[in-house]
Amino acid sequence: MCSRKFKEYNHDIKVECWKTDYKAKRIYERKISGVTFKIFPAYNIKRLGDYSPKLLRYIKKEMLKNKKVIFNIESFRHLLFYSVALKLKNYPLVVQNNGEAPAVYKATISKGIKKLYYLAQIPFEKKAFKNVDLMYILDNHIREFLPHNETVIKQQTLGVMPEIFVPLNKKAARRLLNLDPNKKYLLYVGRLNYTKRADLLIDVFNELKKERQDIELIIVGTKVNNPLYNYARESGAKIYGLIMHTELYKYLAAADVYVLPKYTKTHSFGGIGLLPLEALLCNTPVIGGSLYNFPKENRNAVGFAVSEKDQIKEAILKIIDGKVTFDNLREIAIKHYSWENISHRTLHDYKEILKKYRG
Repeated sequence: MCSRKFKEYNHDIKVECWKTDYKAKRIYERKISGVTFKIFPAYNIKRLGDYSPKLLRYIKKEMLKNKKVIFNIESFRHLLFYSVALKLKNYPLVVQNNGEAPAVYKATISKGIKKLYYLAQIPFEKKAFKNVDLMYILDNHIREFLPHNETVIKQQTLGVMPEIFVPLNKKAARRLLNLDPNKKYLLYVGRLNYTKRADLLIDVFNELKKERQDIELIIVGTKVNNPLYNYARESGAKIYGLIMHTELYKYLAAADVYVLPKYTKTHSFGGIGLLPLEALLCNTPVIGGSLYNFPKENRNAVGFAVSEKDQIKEAILKIIDGKVTFDNLREIAIKHYSWENISHRTLHDYKEILKKYRG
């Protein structure tokens, strides 16, 4: 998606997207939407990830051509990143963090053999990062755990697609879903586990039910084997299970508020998250700790950046009782997170990197 969207808004730039697959027996190639996609055979080493000699040889060929090629690696802290980054000394290299934690952080929250495992990765990570020109992060808190070098670090997430998330009128969206137009609806989307602390939201809902009869909790995108499924069902929440991504806009538009309480310490660097942004595209305000990663200039205009139970409850009541209103949510989300704007900002960053290598 990153490759295709970048190409869409930068037609004159050649874009290729490479992937490794331990099941592949040879190099596969296909062109889609102007982007050349290639799959390289690889060895998969348990817990470490993929290692692909063919990919590394292919990179070497690209390096010999010229230095106008910018290599962009999606995510780090795995063998593929180490092997590629160490090979790209003196060549433009960009890394996109997708929520994974650095080895230093993993070592601080781990014990025993796991701690030793992550401690052993630290020197490889430090050495690999010496070759990284630019790193996009999702959460600013990750900075203190990254290797200290000359890498430029910027906060940037993936983009959203306004064309998929149509801002339906709430009454119309509720008719489509057969929901009571007079109720107030809280929405959570995703697996019912402790990663995003869905238990906190269910706790809040249980308290609100004792005080109010007009509040409902909708949960979408879960399975019966999820750890908190039974807890959610016992609370009386409306559980819809898995749905098509193209149908999600109906639920986002029907809700009065979207709630993503907070991430656990093992998933501390998830950033704003795409679902809160998709809720904003549907003109639904957001409550949760991930909003701390929303640009400061508009953070208070899209919801409440809170993550404790009492704060979440208070924020919900303020919104559903109309004590605070939010306008232009869709426009604000597009301004900061549309693929078009992100692609243009990325191109600007690439041009700045290339200046360094022209000298």
